[in-house]
Amino acid sequence: MLVIFFCPITSFAEDYHSRYIQQEKLNDYKELYKEDEIAINEINKNLPKLLEEGKKFAQTDVKQNVLYSSNTLGSCGDIIVNLVIDSGSVGFAGHAAIVSNDYSKTVESYAKNWSPKKIDGVQYYTNNWNLKKGTLLVRPVGASMSQYKKAASYAASQVGKPYNWDFLNKTTTQKYYCSQLVWRAWLNAGINCETGSIPNGIIAPADLVNSSNTYIVKKVQ
Repeated sequence: MLVIFFCPITSFAEDYHSRYIQQEKLNDYKELYKEDEIAINEINKNLPKLLEEGKKFAQTDVKQNVLYSSNTLGSCGDIIVNLVIDSGSVGFAGHAAIVSNDYSKTVESYAKNWSPKKIDGVQYYTNNWNLKKGTLLVRPVGASMSQYKKAASYAASQVGKPYNWDFLNKTTTQKYYCSQLVWRAWLNAGINCETGSIPNGIIAPADLVNSSNTYIVKKVQ
């Protein structure tokens, strides 16, 4: 009697991507991770200065008078970066999210095993980032309110797409890792939030902070 065993497609895919990274690209990703750690150390070192510079940009931002609740962080289209929280990458540290048009939610991409929901890829999450110490609220310089809304809407339209394990393939719109999603959403709105950051093939959360097109609004204490 012939017995056929079927493996769930998602489990097979995750296993395949994991082995692919280990066998083919792990050494490259290790080098990128080292570069990213250097960038993060520089951000932490210069954070007081970056926050002071951010105050100047905030004075002319269209959101300068927007109020927030005690738990949520930011409003539609805002970039959220935490340089400690992990979303599954082996090529960079940290995690990035974008606030949806509903301020109580964010759009984020996690690898399944790191997802608070244990769901792979792009999903809505509760915006409770103002409770997570060390989180940075980041905004594009000179963005209009329509651009904020456009970036948030783009991210929302990607919900349901899988996690992108090929971190060097940042241009695909079929799958996303966390900071790639945020970068692409803002690129779609007309602002490149990577410009001026460390030039390599990966979009790390630190790149969204280091970009000459973004500034830090606040750090969650």
